[in-house]
Amino acid sequence: MLSPAKINLGLEIPYKRPDGYHEIRSIFLRTDWGDDIKMEALDPGKFELLSENEIILEKRRLYEEVSERGDLKKNILYKAFSKIRGSYHELPGVRVRIVKRIPPAGGLGGGSTNAAALLSFYFGFRSDFTSDGLMQLAAEVGSDVPFFLHEGHALVSGRGEILQDIEIHPGQGILALTPQVLSTAEMYSRLKKPLQADPPSKNWKSLSRDVEFALKEGNWAALEGKLVNDFEPIAFHTYPELGRLAERFLANGASFSSMTGSGSCIYGLVQGLEIRDELLCKMQAEFPGLSFISFNF
Repeated sequence: MLSPAKINLGLEIPYKRPDGYHEIRSIFLRTDWGDDIKMEALDPGKFELLSENEIILEKRRLYEEVSERGDLKKNILYKAFSKIRGSYHELPGVRVRIVKRIPPAGGLGGGSTNAAALLSFYFGFRSDFTSDGLMQLAAEVGSDVPFFLHEGHALVSGRGEILQDIEIHPGQGILALTPQVLSTAEMYSRLKKPLQADPPSKNWKSLSRDVEFALKEGNWAALEGKLVNDFEPIAFHTYPELGRLAERFLANGASFSSMTGSGSCIYGLVQGLEIRDELLCKMQAEFPGLSFISFNF
């Protein structure tokens, strides 16, 4: 089955929380591109990972370091398995087969989407397990994991575990799989956000009416300057080529362009398949050394 990548429409980091995490405000879009993943039950206590690495060459080693050919205990799938195993000893072991395409350090949720697939597999065995309990366990595994257990797109707040349904028009885009590696921990530390002990609200309800209308209508151009990623100034200063890539997406026909998450991947959204195909051709011609992916959401 597909273990999908996500992209962020805007990413605000208003403050750092007393628990060490940062408060986030973002829109997560589920795409139709990602990893292929399949799981089968084994004897209790056993965990096996069999993976094919199709990540872009520059980031392939990052996955190899935590694959079955590296230190498997650092893999989020193994961590999720260990957490489940610690609470539910009667559940079977698992063999995970994965075709890995989502690059690490890209802002696409590649590890989180795999962990969510594993959680979904396991709790198919338990009719007594509630959705709230599953979401709580997912949040313990990783901040973005709850989103991938959520159906569709979401307005996201908290540290990533608070999800609100949001109406978004179906759309298309082009994703640039960039080779730059941006450490999530380093990116957050460089934001230097103030500590805030008492969050003003558990939910992000600050979307303006014009942004809500643009999302429902698929008017991506109306989002420029209104949904921003707080990490972009840091990333574009460190790697000016990422900023230029975003600019060229817009110049070549994208209606909206942004970096996704705290990673280095850049995307452009368009209005229509014909425009998407034209944009892909232009970007591939202008950046022949980069890998580009067409996606829908």
